[in-house]
Amino acid sequence: MSYSSGKPPVPGQALNNTFGLFGAGKLLVHEGVLVFEGQRSGWHFGGPPSIKLAEVANVDYNPKAPALLIRTRSGRHYCIVYLATLEESDALWALLPQEKTPEFLKDEEEHKRFHETMKVLGSKARVTPAIVAVNVALFIIMLAAGAHLTQPDPSIHIRFGSNFGPLTWTGQEWRLLTAAFLHFGILHLALNMFSLYQAGGLVERLFGSARFTTIYLLSALSGSVVSSWVDPLRNSAGASGAIFGVLGALFAFMWVRGVDFPRRLLKSIALSTTLFGSFSLIVGAAHPLIDNACHVGGLLGGFVAGLILARPFTVEARAVRQPARLVVAAVVVCAPLTWMALSLLSPTGPHAAGLRFNRDLYDFLPIDLELARKQDELLTSSPEARINRLALAERLRAEVLLPWRAASRSLMESATIPETTSRSGHQQKIWRDYVRAREAAVVLRAQSLETGDLMDLVQAEAADARLSRAVSEVNALMN
Repeated sequence: MSYSSGKPPVPGQALNNTFGLFGAGKLLVHEGVLVFEGQRSGWHFGGPPSIKLAEVANVDYNPKAPALLIRTRSGRHYCIVYLATLEESDALWALLPQEKTPEFLKDEEEHKRFHETMKVLGSKARVTPAIVAVNVALFIIMLAAGAHLTQPDPSIHIRFGSNFGPLTWTGQEWRLLTAAFLHFGILHLALNMFSLYQAGGLVERLFGSARFTTIYLLSALSGSVVSSWVDPLRNSAGASGAIFGVLGALFAFMWVRGVDFPRRLLKSIALSTTLFGSFSLIVGAAHPLIDNACHVGGLLGGFVAGLILARPFTVEARAVRQPARLVVAAVVVCAPLTWMALSLLSPTGPHAAGLRFNRDLYDFLPIDLELARKQDELLTSSPEARINRLALAERLRAEVLLPWRAASRSLMESATIPETTSRSGHQQKIWRDYVRAREAAVVLRAQSLETGDLMDLVQAEAADARLSRAVSEVNALMN
């Protein structure tokens, strides 16, 4: 006999027993005890596993295989054994108790009814694979636009619509949803899409496609808003908030409509979902780059929406359309999100100055890089150009200094943020010191070119040294 069918196992498929047995083996019947001999995976102590015949019940027999599923009455242990011949399987079947407990028969009936309803309502989810396809397509488009296959590229993600607080909360609120369809690298995409495909198909069939779509979008919105509420300056992206919302909706359905599930299936789904969600949150709490606030926000949003949108898992209940429920779910979920958003949108709110400064900084950075490149180009031009020092000084002022002052004006004139009260305050001080150092370096360099005076040259060199230190502080801040 064998503990496997001989066919290649499906990836991720569990062993056919609770003892870790695999491959060829023996089943001995000795003094009213079944003894299972064979190779076992993992660490085990003592002799081979065994089950008392008196504890055996609810055995299933498939003579076509031929195979028997041997269970204990409590359901704690089970084992599928494959026999070499029909005669051997018939003989083993005759030795085993034939009793079917009332609880087991009831559970089997529940499974049958559940799967029949699944078949009638449709064997496939349609929205879930569509969402997966959109995420994959956007990732491919971002790769074509220059994104890295495995490493995050904030500039490209922001350009495509990630939830970057300084832009989201200063006029680009649409990022709250678009961020849920963007990913930071192939591993991020693969993990999220696998999780979505696994959980989304079941949840979509339980709720229906329209309700599932509503849950998914509300969860994505919840995750993005809570993420920004916790850290307004974070640049966030990914479907994980929406996926946690799908899990939240599944929890809600099991809570409200648990009677629609077979009991064994309910316990199995509840356990696996709880383990997955808990593990993901624990890992997220241990890694600062993982946006756990988005996960928690999505989970709560999906749970609340699921409570409102859950309905009996029957063909009759699904035939009755209730569009008002979609509106109610949206209103209930969005009410606390609106309260959170108001603190971020308010021009006098606690984060207003920091968000505006970082928005101005985002606009300033590409100009900063271009003007620094222009300055280096002018100062390292041909010897003939450097001989005409007056013309070079004039070009520095016209092509670098004046555009510099115009570009940095909003950074220097924005409201001062106390350095001791927020991360934005420290950030603002570092960048303002850098802007002053850069401007002073350009002014003194142009002056030294005009006068040719040694003291002016010394001052210009000293200004360059101060600028170098300011650049180091900025680099440390950004890294």
